[in-house]
Amino acid sequence: MVKKLLLFTVWCLFISACAPVTSSNVGGGQALPQGGGNYAFSNFVLINNKALLRDLQITDIKSKMVNNLMQVQVQVLNKTSRTFPFEYSFTWFDASGFQVVGVGEHWTPVIINGNEVKSLNGVAPTPEATQFKVQIRKAK
Repeated sequence: MVKKLLLFTVWCLFISACAPVTSSNVGGGQALPQGGGNYAFSNFVLINNKALLRDLQITDIKSKMVNNLMQVQVQVLNKTSRTFPFEYSFTWFDASGFQVVGVGEHWTPVIINGNEVKSLNGVAPTPEATQFKVQIRKAK
């Protein structure tokens, strides 16, 4: 009996790991609770550099609609005492989770001082863009 239960549990874990990722993982543009750290904002922010992931913390994300365009503000905290550069880029998605076509990738350079909070701002390129993801990388 225990062996069957263990086998069933392993099978369930395997099946759930193979489940497809849905577009809801893209993230939407609603305001989120403050102080959530990087994990709370993982659906909205992609940091693919271990040093930046360690040194930066996303403290807040806000959005609003202005003239039918979504405006987004992402608050980033430098958790270290040193100054360093990085770049960010917004990717925009429609209500179905598909990337907005025809929008080129634009990286914005930022220099953040030690223990400073910076606002990363983005404006949707079209009214169809209702969801977003911001990527952060080392400066090139």
